[in-house]
Amino acid sequence: PTIDGNPGRDALDQVLECAYLNEWIATGFTSGTLPAYDTNASKAKIDANRNSAAALQWLIDGTEKLASAVQNRTVAQLSESIIHPFTEQPSNWAELADFFYWNTVYHEGQVNYIQVLYGDLS
Repeated sequence: PTIDGNPGRDALDQVLECAYLNEWIATGFTSGTLPAYDTNASKAKIDANRNSAAALQWLIDGTEKLASAVQNRTVAQLSESIIHPFTEQPSNWAELADFFYWNTVYHEGQVNYIQVLYGDLS
């Protein structure tokens, strides 16, 4: 629903966000450098995957890439200081891994809540 002029987000939109962000940050964990965040590129890629089958596969693939990339970092690498790409606060790679885990789990909860609102209680 739209509330105070702000449109709500459907489940597909939330899956697409997680798919994009998990794949995006996986490249950072793999290279050891935070990738630039390009709003236009993210919108184009999200729009290109805006269907249930593509979005779900992208989420699976991007999340597997992120898990693998985090697993392949050493403790020393995970402890390296960085600036969080969204809060712009000092952080480290381990905290960043936790942030993206939390983001995915948070949106999973939102999707589950949307299902309940539509009567899916299973």
